[in-house]
Amino acid sequence: AAARAEPVLSPHTVYRVEGGDETVGEMADRLGMPVFDLMFLNKARLPGLHPDAQLKKGTRLLVPQPTRLDEVRAQSAATHHEWHIVPEDMPFKECARQLGIDPRELIRRQAGRPELKGLQVSSELLQGTRLQIRRAEYDSAEYCHWSFPDDDPAQAEPSYMMARRLRPRERRGTPVPGGALERLQPLMLAERPPVRPSGKRAAFIQAIEDAKIATDERRRVLEESAWHQVKEDVLFKKEADNLGILPSQLLSLNTGRLKGLQLSAWLKRDTWLRVKPGEGVGAADSEAPPPPQMHLVNRVVQIDGEDDSYAFWYVLTYLPDLQWCRVAPLESRGVFSRPSPDGHVAEGRPRWMLVPEEQGGEIDVGAGRCHIMEAVEMIKTKANADTEEWDIIGRAPPGWVEEQCEAAKRKKSKPKAAAGEGVDPLVGAALVLELVLRQKNAEPFSSPVDWKGLGLDDYPQVISRPMDLGTIQNKLRKGKYSSIGALAEDVGLIWANAMEYNQEGSPVYKAAAALKAFADKKLEPLQVAARKRAEAEAAASVNADSTPSSRAAASNTSN
Repeated sequence: AAARAEPVLSPHTVYRVEGGDETVGEMADRLGMPVFDLMFLNKARLPGLHPDAQLKKGTRLLVPQPTRLDEVRAQSAATHHEWHIVPEDMPFKECARQLGIDPRELIRRQAGRPELKGLQVSSELLQGTRLQIRRAEYDSAEYCHWSFPDDDPAQAEPSYMMARRLRPRERRGTPVPGGALERLQPLMLAERPPVRPSGKRAAFIQAIEDAKIATDERRRVLEESAWHQVKEDVLFKKEADNLGILPSQLLSLNTGRLKGLQLSAWLKRDTWLRVKPGEGVGAADSEAPPPPQMHLVNRVVQIDGEDDSYAFWYVLTYLPDLQWCRVAPLESRGVFSRPSPDGHVAEGRPRWMLVPEEQGGEIDVGAGRCHIMEAVEMIKTKANADTEEWDIIGRAPPGWVEEQCEAAKRKKSKPKAAAGEGVDPLVGAALVLELVLRQKNAEPFSSPVDWKGLGLDDYPQVISRPMDLGTIQNKLRKGKYSSIGALAEDVGLIWANAMEYNQEGSPVYKAAAALKAFADKKLEPLQVAARKRAEAEAAASVNADSTPSSRAAASNTSN
């Protein structure tokens, strides 16, 4: 015979009847419980039990045990995991100490959680991290949240309405006329209603939707156009993946345009890529060149994202095809004290010059990050940008760069004037003195020789007329030079004194010889121009003296 199954009973105690004159109802009242609870618990053993039934002496009854609040809480806790939210950033060991759990045991309790993969005793926990401090004693099958079959649990808004699993429609049978299914038919929807999330989840889902719309728009533009502009610095292969084009195919479309392009190349922001071959595309689109290039070379610019290091940069190299620039930083060195040779007044304004090459600072940037500045070259030393000085006025207004380019073209088309022509010789000489003082070995010649401090007791006997660059500059400012020849004579006296007093081959002798060659080369065009001007003025004066006035000529004719 099959074994009899033992019934599953709720918590209870066993009560033995002492007398024979008590009914089931009276016993329930005395124990303070509903009579039907008492009957239900004993129904399997005593099927004929009812409230008026007389209990025999010695009868054993199962009495339901009252449920205590602490027991209910313990049972509920046994079916759920217990969590701890880290209140602030802290070491894992410190968190385990506060919880009173051994660190290794706490790590073991996090097993199976992919978000904490690699957790170690020495790890640092971030604020808001969820740690499982107790696992459920047993798993219980519960009702599930209601959702649609195609919902992504990570993104869908959960419903807090519980629902049982529905039977497939084919198993439900024919709806009963007037039944619940027929009455609910008008409420049925033909399609799924839109999800309306709330709170932080709404912003998260909106961001996903915006990204999808942006991707679709990029795909549409790409399908309609044969060109694509790179939005940020990126690897060539990654940009090809973003466009959905094979890297080798994209490379073949742009190899002829972008010199040196490779699969491992790094594309700069605003680089233009051809994404379609010429055939199969509209003629206007396939033949359209990229936008006009920027005139960046030899320009002063500001660079987005580089304001913390240097304020302004000078463009050394510019590759239009790759929209790539090599730039060097500028630094402020004092202020301007005189106008430029062209008459640009910048007195009291900061003087900007290139940072010395040995200090470094040169970087590569995308042309799209560069903003051209309206900067005036005060010395115009095109051959050597290291000695150039700029007066930076501000951001270049629209059309300023084009005007500068046109002016440069017009200047090149004019006949080239002789060196020094059209410039006041003494004004040009002041600029030459500034250039000489900026040379590498000019420091010993910038001020009078301190022969007493240097212990050169015989210096006054050897050098009868001391001279230095600082003294010449002071005399020039005070207007004590009447001609460029007198100034050049004093400049030559500096080198002559140095080469006379110092032994040939010494550092000072070599520096004087080098500076003499440099200064003579710069001053010679000014001296030639001054001589030509003097000769032209003398010739004009002779012609004026030899030509009689019209009134005198008329008198001689009448006589």
